[in-house]
Amino acid sequence: MGKPASHVDPLCNGTDAVAFAKKFKDDAATVAADLEVPVENILGLAAQESEWGRGRIARTYNNYFSMHAPAPLQIRDEPALHDAKVRVAVFDSFLASAQSFAQRFGAGVKGKANADEFAAALVKNHFNSGDSKKGGRDGFARYLADIIKNTKVRMECP
Repeated sequence: MGKPASHVDPLCNGTDAVAFAKKFKDDAATVAADLEVPVENILGLAAQESEWGRGRIARTYNNYFSMHAPAPLQIRDEPALHDAKVRVAVFDSFLASAQSFAQRFGAGVKGKANADEFAAALVKNHFNSGDSKKGGRDGFARYLADIIKNTKVRMECP
């Protein structure tokens, strides 16, 4: 009898998401260590905000956390696509974007290892209102916590 075939989680079929997780895992780990949270919390938030790196703001401006300007560590700012009054921070790397997030919101999420607690803390600290009537995403905390949990799996994909 041979060895049973190893089970690969279906989340590993999302090749763009897996590539994103692998590409930015080390930079996310740097920020996660400073904030005393698991890597998947930082990486999952970046994945959600940047559409797994496919979003225009991430691709064009290295802004993986949807940081408005002025933001710590930005190299410049640009007008938002649909509202020139809103300025978007531009960074030179994923790491700078993540460190900017940490400087602005880190105190509110520090030590929040549990995905649900981390996501709820972001709402409490006005990263996202969790309410579409106030410019946020309805159910943001639940949505983000699920992405964080999926990100943990994707970080381990072959």
